[in-house]
Formats: sequence, structure tokens, C-alpha cells
Amino acid sequence: MAAGTAAGSPGRRLRRISTTLIVVGVGVILYAGLILAWGDPITWLWAHYQQRALTSEFHKSQQQFRIVTPPPDNSAALALVRKDALEFKHSLQEGRAFGRLTIHRIGLSDVVVVQGTTAGFDADLSKGPGHYMNTSFPGMGSTVAIAGHRTTYGAWFRHIDEIRDGDTITLQMPYATFRYRVQTHQVVPNTDWGIIKPQGYDRLVLSACHPLYSASHRWVVFARGVSVTLPGKHGRTVPLPS
Repeated sequence: MAAGTAAGSPGRRLRRISTTLIVVGVGVILYAGLILAWGDPITWLWAHYQQRALTSEFHKSQQQFRIVTPPPDNSAALALVRKDALEFKHSLQEGRAFGRLTIHRIGLSDVVVVQGTTAGFDADLSKGPGHYMNTSFPGMGSTVAIAGHRTTYGAWFRHIDEIRDGDTITLQMPYATFRYRVQTHQVVPNTDWGIIKPQGYDRLVLSACHPLYSASHRWVVFARGVSVTLPGKHGRTVPLPS
């Protein structure tokens, strides 16, 4: 064997290093492509793990608001929903299960929303979409705002820009289930907090960073509450005030 090709020679070590770097480089490119196409798979797994615990927590919260006999009229039903909303608001702590969100247009079904919008590993938004704590609760006649990631930690709102006017959004709370109809959408700077301003009726605001992989702006969806369904086997659906 020639000296230049002997085992452990500088030439062979160099080829091994080159091969390793190529493999690592290809892996990085493939991983980056995966994130661009579908979102980060590692944080996706973490978020779905957290969702299982939040779902169990949500079911426990529902036990507090079982209605055996629904109120006799719509006004009484809405008054009960408001009372339960206030009770839940005062008892809910940050990081706990807020409600469950369904948006069929973008493939979301019973995704648990967490109370709070802090970002980072094991923070509020790493577990699911987050409820802005400075906004109202459904049934209180004001604005409820929810934020979600588009590329990491479940990427729940990745396709928020595909939601269409007139679409139905369902937000199930422990005390009642609310249905909203999408009014419009808007792209705003990330410093624009006018989007959560109360409008005098039950309103849902969804927001996510825009464009993808940038936090300079937010894509915002506005929806108006149309009805509420009381919990329990005999729960009925009541129109929300127009």
C-alpha cells in the first residue's frame, strides 16, 4: 500500500472529515426544507405532548359547569353564561386550559387554547394558541383575542391567511360553546393594539406573525359571535345579541 493511502494517513482523515461535513450539510438543508414546508417537527412534538395534558385539564373544568335544567328563556340563559364566564375568568390561572378552538377551514379541531401569550420553551404559546389575558372571555359581550404560532410549537395558525369571510369558528369553553362568523381580515404592524379594542359585542380576534418567519406584522382575523350553546344533554342554542 502506498504511504499516501495508508490507514490513518492525512489524506484519508481529510476524506472522512469531508464526507462528514457533506452529510451534516445535507441534513441541515433537509431539516430547513422541512421547517419551511411544514414547521419545526421538534417543537411540534412538544406542543402536541402538552396538548394531551391540557385536554385532560379542560375536561375537569367542564365538570364545574354542568347544567341539569336550562334557563327558561334566552335572556336568563345569556345571564347565566355571563355569570359563569366571570366565575371562570376569576379562577383561571396563566398557563392553564382556556378553551378549545375549531376552525375547519385550516384543519384545526378541538385545539386547546392556553391562558396567556408568553413565548419560549415551556411557556404559554409553546403549549397551544394563547388567550391574551388583557382581553375578555366569551359571553361577556366584548373582544376575545387569541394568538398562535405559524412555524413552531404546533404551528396552529400557519394557514391563518386561508380563513375566508363567512367561515365559522367554534370556541368551546368549559361553561358554554360559542360560534363565530368571520367578518374580515387585516394585516397590521406588530405594534398595533387597536385590533383588540372592544366593539360592544362578542368578538373573536385571531392573530399570528406575518409574513412567515417574520414578526414585523400580524395577520389578524376578526369574527363576530352569533350563538352560544349551553352545556349538558339538554343544553340549547341561544342567539347572541346582534
